[in-house]
Amino acid sequence: MTISDRQGNLVLAAALTLLTVLVCMTKYADYDLWWHLKLGEHICTTWQLPWSDSFSYTAAGRHQFTGEWLADALIYLTFKGGGFLGLNLLKAVMLLATFRLLYLQMKESAPASRWHAASAVITLVLVLFAIRFRLFVRPYIFSLPLLAAYLYLLGRRREAGKELYLLPLLMLFWANMSVGAVFGLFALGVATLLELLEHRSTRLVPVLLLTVAASLANPETYRLYTLSLDLTSDPYRTLVGEYQPITREILFGSGLRYTLCFQILAVGSVLYFLLLRGWKNLFQLLLFVFFLYESFRQVRLVELFSLVAAPCFSALLATLSARLPLLSPRGGFVASCGVGAAMLALVPWTVFNSPVYAFGIGPKEGAFPEGALRFLDDQGIRGRMFNSYGFGGYIIWRGGGRQVFIDGRYRRLYTPGEYGEYKGIMESAAAWGEAERKYGFDHALVEYDLLSRRFPDHLLANPDWALVYWDNQSLVFVRRTPERAGMIASHEYRVARPRFLDLSYLDQYQQQGRVSEVLPLLDREVALNPDNQFVVLARIYLRYQLGKLYLGQIREDLERILPLKPDFAMKHSALAMVLAETGEPERARTELLRALRMNPLDAAALAQAKKMGIEVKIPKNAIPGHP
Repeated sequence: MTISDRQGNLVLAAALTLLTVLVCMTKYADYDLWWHLKLGEHICTTWQLPWSDSFSYTAAGRHQFTGEWLADALIYLTFKGGGFLGLNLLKAVMLLATFRLLYLQMKESAPASRWHAASAVITLVLVLFAIRFRLFVRPYIFSLPLLAAYLYLLGRRREAGKELYLLPLLMLFWANMSVGAVFGLFALGVATLLELLEHRSTRLVPVLLLTVAASLANPETYRLYTLSLDLTSDPYRTLVGEYQPITREILFGSGLRYTLCFQILAVGSVLYFLLLRGWKNLFQLLLFVFFLYESFRQVRLVELFSLVAAPCFSALLATLSARLPLLSPRGGFVASCGVGAAMLALVPWTVFNSPVYAFGIGPKEGAFPEGALRFLDDQGIRGRMFNSYGFGGYIIWRGGGRQVFIDGRYRRLYTPGEYGEYKGIMESAAAWGEAERKYGFDHALVEYDLLSRRFPDHLLANPDWALVYWDNQSLVFVRRTPERAGMIASHEYRVARPRFLDLSYLDQYQQQGRVSEVLPLLDREVALNPDNQFVVLARIYLRYQLGKLYLGQIREDLERILPLKPDFAMKHSALAMVLAETGEPERARTELLRALRMNPLDAAALAQAKKMGIEVKIPKNAIPGHP
């Protein structure tokens, strides 16, 4: 390797490191981080494993899975020492360690070429963006470097000697950090079987036996395996985002932004096996087929598949790039600088201005029910609480003595029957009444998510319950009792209803001629939480019924809620209508086009576009049912 090549490799390494660290600097919207932190806190402060649950009232005292105790402790210690910045850096360190091991593996498996480093780094960038949507700080983050270590050692098993006995040692840690350890055992089992069949060699048998023994040296012993099987065969797994299978919509529809790099790695690796006769490496081929199959069964395994596919894709890229000529002795350095510059060019688009990932440190704004919990504290509302599945972990971490109904410890604590019961409670008034009698909860903190639209809307028609808190991401209902009569009188929402963007329920007031009578009541509800844009939109809707007299106030309301998250088309199409009526056609056009970019099927925007003579072309993929 020339000095020029070494300099080029340093440029590539520096660019990849910077890109990786910046990609890891995101705000947290992950529901499960919080209960892992709480379990880690328990371990580090009591020096005991949390064998039984003390955070819920539905499963209190029941055994909970503790096999990932070491990861929980490390995550908590990282947070205690470095806060959310520490957690982001932990992600980056795990990724960089993974990339280093993958690079070593690619270096050995790819053909010799001065373009090898560039090919490997391009592959690692694809891996980075393929697994980005799964970069949560949970125990499985430790599975990435550990699986990469297994792949590296097993990939060079024929040249390796005693270093293969690192595998049981690594398993000793892995089995106490993540159930992903079963995939390391699978890879070792495949390698051992191939050694027996192809070379009549038993050299890996003692390594396998020691590794199996090491995998059982965790508090849960064999449950490391049974939990993995439970998760992959769960009857409700299609309802949980990370366990759902890969569908056409995920590949080519709304999920394309997440899976594009995964698809590139998969297609490139298939070409490697077909065109470069990569199928001769049966170990690599079997792992590729297995992890690709499992990725399609459950999208959460895309990150592990990406590690398996990386050497295959890199070999294809290195082979193709080897045919490129070097125009000068320093051509390799110049090419490396070009690849490094291209990586850094991704930063503004993928890091600072990403529409999906919020750059920064700390919890993502609006992702957790902090406002609702402060309301409960301020109003002294205690007792048993029903809560949404997604909010349970945050409630546990925040503490305050509140026990949850359910949280993200599904299969680690809660059974499929209990999840099914929860699902029924959310959907059915009868199931709610039965659960209310069974568990005795008297208040509820539930999600109000514009995307999933999951909340027990049957409560809106339940005369025994009152909606007393409402923000852009959460709702609080309380059971009507004499003790709460005063609080309900001052905080209950009686006019505005959480119907998301469907405001047609307000038409009854126009039909009854009561708009002027109801508006003061709605003003009171806006004052309860001025940042709740759904209630503000309800007031805008009613004011609009009274004609141009209120256009100034409507515009003031719209411009105040415009910056609030979540952002949606209705705000912009409504503002476009007001601007058009108040003589600002250019700005009206700008807001109208913004609304149509967000939702090409927004009815108000389409009607206003027709009124303003603006031709609208609706993308075919925006039409439901259209491929």
